[in-house]
Amino acid sequence: MKLTGGATAQCLGLMNAIYASNKLKMPFKVSYFPFSTGTYWPFAIGDLLEKGEILNVNSPTKGLDSNDDFEIGKIIQNHPLMRKKFSYEKLLSLMRKLNLEPGLQFLRRELTVLAKPDRLININNYFLSISGGYAAINEAEVNQSMHERFLNAGKKSPFEKTIKEKTLIVIHYRLGDKKATGRHPRDFNSDLVIDPQSYLEILNKIPKLNLENLFVVSDEPHLAQKLLSGVNVNAKINSTSGDIWDDLFFMSQADIFIGSRSQVSQLANICVEHNGGISYMFSVLANKNYKKFKNTTYLPTKFIPTDDEIYNLNFQLEANSHSAYNKNYSKNNF
Repeated sequence: MKLTGGATAQCLGLMNAIYASNKLKMPFKVSYFPFSTGTYWPFAIGDLLEKGEILNVNSPTKGLDSNDDFEIGKIIQNHPLMRKKFSYEKLLSLMRKLNLEPGLQFLRRELTVLAKPDRLININNYFLSISGGYAAINEAEVNQSMHERFLNAGKKSPFEKTIKEKTLIVIHYRLGDKKATGRHPRDFNSDLVIDPQSYLEILNKIPKLNLENLFVVSDEPHLAQKLLSGVNVNAKINSTSGDIWDDLFFMSQADIFIGSRSQVSQLANICVEHNGGISYMFSVLANKNYKKFKNTTYLPTKFIPTDDEIYNLNFQLEANSHSAYNKNYSKNNF
């Protein structure tokens, strides 16, 4: 299994691997590529894996010196795709544009999930590996496995409802490297920043909503809170620790969750659905053949225009952003 992206993207990949492994009755091993998304994300799910499930956690990107000092959550500005010089990565990019890559992947018996549950669910024994984008799936056996893995890792499990007080409303507002959208190659696949007006509109549509217990979770919580307050949405901040596992757990406990196509939101949405909550997901297309998100409403959204000052390739992050990535994993840990 080939993994890329941040902690929640890695979790989605793990869930896809568990599903495929159960169906095909084959064990899986993880190879992680920390640079291929264009943003630097270290390996983060070592504690969720069992002995023997890791193959490589630092797979290289050709043309990039992995010994460089990269900043977590920031665009890799010396990535081969950011340079003018032709490179192996630019060759792969060209192949993607010409739609040649799927044929090569099929020949090497690799299933690219393309974020489509149907592709994963229909996997057969011809395929020897899977790669992303990984699908958001809500499967009981997979959720149970993830629940056990979180507990075994000494983490609070987002696959269990334990906060049962007042109705908890949680907005997930993904910022971070989305603030560089339009300033880097399209291969990095980043959406624009959601217009805060979209959150206001959905809150206004939910009848009899008491906003006393409204929170925002974000990789930049103070900026998210400021953007929302600009449209008269007054959300509290639960934590500024920057720990994605704490943030994921808190979002999973929501009675009403509002998220987006961000992989953080997608994983939180799976957990909220599993725990009996209601979700509203912006800019996510409902999969008509996969009907296991019965409590989720999919909505279009507006984005902040690309000429807004929020966008900058050299964007700054808030203090403590991505603090959960501080631990360095290597194959020798397992």
